[in-house]
Amino acid sequence: MSFMKNILRNSGLFFGIWIIVMIVYSATSRVTDFSYLWKISLLPGLVLASLAAIGTILQQKVKVKKGINIIFLLFAVGLDQVIKAYLFSLDWESISYPIIPPVFYLDPTQNTAGSYLWVLLKIDTVPHIFNIALFTVIGVLFIEIWRFYTTRKRNSFWINGFIHLFLAGLFANIIDNAFWGGSLDYITIRPFYTFDLKDMYITLCELFLITELIDNKLLGRLFKMPKDESKALNQSFAAFVKSDIQNLFRKRNKDK
Repeated sequence: MSFMKNILRNSGLFFGIWIIVMIVYSATSRVTDFSYLWKISLLPGLVLASLAAIGTILQQKVKVKKGINIIFLLFAVGLDQVIKAYLFSLDWESISYPIIPPVFYLDPTQNTAGSYLWVLLKIDTVPHIFNIALFTVIGVLFIEIWRFYTTRKRNSFWINGFIHLFLAGLFANIIDNAFWGGSLDYITIRPFYTFDLKDMYITLCELFLITELIDNKLLGRLFKMPKDESKALNQSFAAFVKSDIQNLFRKRNKDK
């Protein structure tokens, strides 16, 4: 596929997924004003399409390095936390400022459950220590999956971007639970939901993962994989994780 076709495909993918999500939200919220639907769909969709185009260009221009870029994670998580620290220093509960009315508002609200997942499941109170433990385990699992994939397949721009955006969102969530008593969300898309920079990282990481699966022609193979091949893959992953754990303990014992 040519470079320009890649740009158009990825931009269309990001834009199309956003449109589908907004249609689902609109249907469940019974929004029938088509002029309003156009406003909530077009601008964010174009922003996502632009990010996809930039990512496709970077894919061709930037050499992907092995490992985790700590500087990126510090910057991404730091930016998320600086915004929240500033809002907490204000009378944030009384803030309601139109950004692009009647759709986008600066309208801070604190999710004391600590995760949008619990909001979707309509669970109001979850111990923050449980969130910290759960998301730490999820983070370790995803790092292992990423390492397993890049060892067997490739370390592309999209899969590398996926793990960095995922970890940035995850670390920000853990800090929110540990120090803020929950996530302070501040950008509202009326009448649907309120989100923060951390949620944008997670949304982008999902789009990056989908792009990688399509780019590497894995979507069809995952759905059509024979049971014996799937079982062998799972066994290989389990052996990979076991080897990582053993190497970690060997290194710790050696350091002592």
